[in-house]
Amino acid sequence: MRRVFLSLFGLLPVSAVLVHGQWTVFDPSVFAKVTAQLVEMQHQLSQMIQTYQMITNQYNQMIWMARSIPVNMAVRYRAVLTPWYLASATNTYGTTGGWIAAINSGSSVASGYAQASEALLPYGAALSSVPSDQLSRLEKHYATIELTDGANQNDIETIGMLRAHAPEVEQAIQSLETDSLSNDPDYNTEIAVLNKINAANVIALRNEQDTNKLLAALAEQQLIQAKRERDSEVKAVNTQIQMLGEGQAILSAQSSAWTSAMADYHL
Repeated sequence: MRRVFLSLFGLLPVSAVLVHGQWTVFDPSVFAKVTAQLVEMQHQLSQMIQTYQMITNQYNQMIWMARSIPVNMAVRYRAVLTPWYLASATNTYGTTGGWIAAINSGSSVASGYAQASEALLPYGAALSSVPSDQLSRLEKHYATIELTDGANQNDIETIGMLRAHAPEVEQAIQSLETDSLSNDPDYNTEIAVLNKINAANVIALRNEQDTNKLLAALAEQQLIQAKRERDSEVKAVNTQIQMLGEGQAILSAQSSAWTSAMADYHL
């Protein structure tokens, strides 16, 4: 730029001589305009140089960020897979096979549970012989057993489905691990890395959802156990209330009957 400016500046006297030879006129405004244009060109050239340096630095940074780790990541960082073993038990009398199949697959839960559990029979017509003051308590105790059966079968189905889907989940995790530890440049682009991060987050959400299902199943079992304990406490309290309210009359009636029986007794 400086050379161009000097060259143009050197031509100005010649132009001035030619003009002088013809009209002997020198226009200072033209000289000032050319000088301003040269200054502007020099400013633009400085900006272009700065832009070039900035782009070069960005390019070098991108090259450095794209460098792979100088190790075999698949060998150095691969974790050992811990297998999830299926449930197993002996089946001497043919009562545990259905349970084991259900808790490993999540299917045929009702039949498998029934084979391994004591059947709960209905009272039927015998319910009419139960005293009215005991009927409600008997029905609620029966309901506790039914709720326990329902919760147990739900837990078996949840655990069975988790075990049945475990190989697919482990395969997805293993594939993600292989892609993450690959030194192939196609697997280490910015988009590829972001996709692998998203896939890892989705798998983590799935596992978290499965954990919540198991926690819900445990909470259901604890809820039923709490109901059973509450029913036992209520029975004890109700018995105490009945004894406090009617116990004296019952004892008096029994005492009078004993006195008469003893008085009428003869050897």
